[in-house]
Amino acid sequence: MTFNSEFIGLIYLDSYDWLSVRTGFPMAYYDKIAEKWHKVTGHAGGSFKKHVLNERILAKLPSLQGLNVLELGAGNGYFLPLVIRRFSGQMAARIVVTDVSEKMLEKAQKYFFIPDAEYLRLDVRSVFPFDNDSFDMILSTMVYNEVSTAGMKRSLDQCHRVLRNSGRFIVTVTHPAFIANVLKRGILKKENSGILTLPTTTGLRLPLFVRSHAEYDKLLSSHGFEFNCEDVFPTKAVLRDKPGLVKAGNVPIAVIYDCQKSAVVQQEHCVRSLSRSEPR
Repeated sequence: MTFNSEFIGLIYLDSYDWLSVRTGFPMAYYDKIAEKWHKVTGHAGGSFKKHVLNERILAKLPSLQGLNVLELGAGNGYFLPLVIRRFSGQMAARIVVTDVSEKMLEKAQKYFFIPDAEYLRLDVRSVFPFDNDSFDMILSTMVYNEVSTAGMKRSLDQCHRVLRNSGRFIVTVTHPAFIANVLKRGILKKENSGILTLPTTTGLRLPLFVRSHAEYDKLLSSHGFEFNCEDVFPTKAVLRDKPGLVKAGNVPIAVIYDCQKSAVVQQEHCVRSLSRSEPR
């Protein structure tokens, strides 16, 4: 799934995921909103993605030729076709499109079908059904802001395991500065469950976990990734479509982490592997 300015849901739960608490099974909620989500986000993921974020992510991708690509939380599946068009003429070796919701995957296959791609229901907090070092590129766009810290840790372990040493892991999350701004303005409603929500006309309600920039940095680095990051601000086109964002002032809406496996971690892994291969 992805962040959209139609709704912000904030939660203060440390070891449990919002959807697990509210529904007992996260797929059920995302299945329920799949139809409306597709209508709201459409063929470009919504205004912010259409006018700025998609292009910023695409600019970080070096190639597609011969790569094994995994997308986490693909939602209605609009993004990977953009990647394929950007690298027209190049052929990926493998493409796997995943989401926690079967209904979302149905939308992806109906509206953004990619021939020969694999479509798989996958909760990012679970063990990934892939071998070690399976992928050259992993994409995660506005997914981890909807996942608890415990769940994100499990997911990062899996991403590190299935990503090749030379691979790229592109992670985009709602910017902590934007979340802090929303909190400071006091426009969120606290419900009986303790969840803070922002009422909207669309009725979409998505969880958004509150983390600082430093916390995201630490989570990625402690799970074996080194990275560069880029703050992404709304453009004039976004502000025309979403005038309410003007009230947030000059703050970024998202941050993109361009990650690779840490060279130190790779070296340690190599040493451990050699140690295991030595005769006892």
